[in-house]
Amino acid sequence: MKTVFKLSLVLIAVLVISCESKEKEVEKLKSETIEVHDEVMPKMDTIMKLKKSLKANQDSTEDVKNEEIQELINALEESDKAMMNWMRNYDPRMEGMSDDEKIVYLKDQKSSIEKVSQQMKSSISEAEDYLNQ
Repeated sequence: MKTVFKLSLVLIAVLVISCESKEKEVEKLKSETIEVHDEVMPKMDTIMKLKKSLKANQDSTEDVKNEEIQELINALEESDKAMMNWMRNYDPRMEGMSDDEKIVYLKDQKSSIEKVSQQMKSSISEAEDYLNQ
């Protein structure tokens, strides 16, 4: 009887530790995901300013350059849309999800926002390079 009791206590302790570990992983992933978002979100202003500068240049250049400028503007707009879509679809509450489901969801969201971040940085860099030449 004592063995069963001790075994039950050990099993309960393992379950509690396992749950705490998953909760910590959820919080860590959530924090990392938001950190990526918070790093690139201020760059939305940069995107708008670059689009405005490119459009001003577009009006004063020949047709060949206009196509190149339009491609840069399109890339900036796609970056903007990607961020807006990510923010619209991200669910920070994750209601009704188990810890395992939250972990899978947050890994996916972190990967998605990292792609958005790379897309934004790339389109900004290309636009800045064009304007600085």
